[in-house]
Amino acid sequence: MYTLEEIHKTGFKILPIEIESNSDQINLSANSLSIKRNPLVSIHYCYFKGHDSRINIRDNSTILPAERTLFITNLPVDTTEHHIKHIFEECGIIDRILFHGILMDNEFSASVINADNDDKSIPRENKTQGKKSKKKQRHKFNETVESSVLEGSRNILMPGSTAHIVFKDSEGLTNALNMKQKKRIWNVERQDIPPLGLKRWLQEYQKLRMDPNKLSAQVDEYIRKFEEAEKEKHKALEARRNQPDEDGFILVTGTGKRNINTDGTITVTAAKADVMKNLKPKNKELTDFYRFQMREAKREKLVELRKKFEDDKRKIADLKAARRFKPY
Repeated sequence: MYTLEEIHKTGFKILPIEIESNSDQINLSANSLSIKRNPLVSIHYCYFKGHDSRINIRDNSTILPAERTLFITNLPVDTTEHHIKHIFEECGIIDRILFHGILMDNEFSASVINADNDDKSIPRENKTQGKKSKKKQRHKFNETVESSVLEGSRNILMPGSTAHIVFKDSEGLTNALNMKQKKRIWNVERQDIPPLGLKRWLQEYQKLRMDPNKLSAQVDEYIRKFEEAEKEKHKALEARRNQPDEDGFILVTGTGKRNINTDGTITVTAAKADVMKNLKPKNKELTDFYRFQMREAKREKLVELRKKFEDDKRKIADLKAARRFKPY
C-alpha cells in the first residue's frame, strides 16, 4: 500500500475523500408512485502538512506546537470536529481542532432580519436623525436572535477553509504524515450533529415560532395580571372617593349610569332639546381638502366666469341692435 501523493516542492499531502449524497428518483406509473434513492459519490481533495510557524511567538507555540500540529486546507464547507476525527483517529488521539474561516450562522439570518426591519415609509429626515439609535436596536435584536434562535445550529465553513489539528503527542503527527492510500468516506452518521440544508432551515423556522400552548399560557397570565391591576386601581379610586381633605371638606362626586369609563370625577349628562335646536348641523364633508377638490373648484369657477362673460356679450349685442347702446 502506497503513501499519499505529495505536491512537488510544497510538502502538502493530497488526501482524497469520498462524499456521499442521495438523489431521489421519482417513478410515476398508472396506479402507483415510487421513490428510489440513488447514492451519488463525489471526490473531494484536502491538502495537509506539518504546521510550520514562521512567527516566533511564545503564545502561538503553546497553542500550536509544531511537533504535534497538522495543518489542513480546502476543507468541505460542512466540516465538523467529528468528520476530522473520523478521518485522522487512526493516526492518534486528537487534543483539539482549531478552524479558520467559519461562516457564522447569523450572517444570512441577520441580513434577512435587517431587510425585513427596514421601514421604507419613514421620511428621509427622520431616518437620518435616528440612525444611531436604530443601529443599536438592530444590534440588540440580532444578538437576541443569535442567542435564542440560532443556538445549537451548525457552523458552515467558507470554501477553501483551513484548520489546525493538534495531536496528544508527536507520534500522531508522524502517523498522519505517513498515511496510506485507501478509501476514506467523509460522511459521519451521528445524532448530535445538527442538520444541514432544508432540515436546518426548517429547524430554525420552528425555533422562531413559539409553541401555541406556551403562547396561550403566557397570554392568559398577562391578561390575569392586567385584570388584577385594574381591580386594585378601581379599589384605590373607591377608597379615595368621598374622603375629607386637609381642611376637612369632602368633595362629593357622583357616578351616573353613563359614566362607566370615567374614574368618578367626570359626569356625563344629556343635552337639552332647546340647545340642540339652535345648533347648526356640521358639514361632515371637507371642502378644498384634497387636490382634486381644489382643481374641480377652480374648474367650476372658470366655467361660471365664461358663462357670465357670454351673457354680458349677448346683452351688449342686444342693446346695440336696439340702438340704445350708450357706453358713456
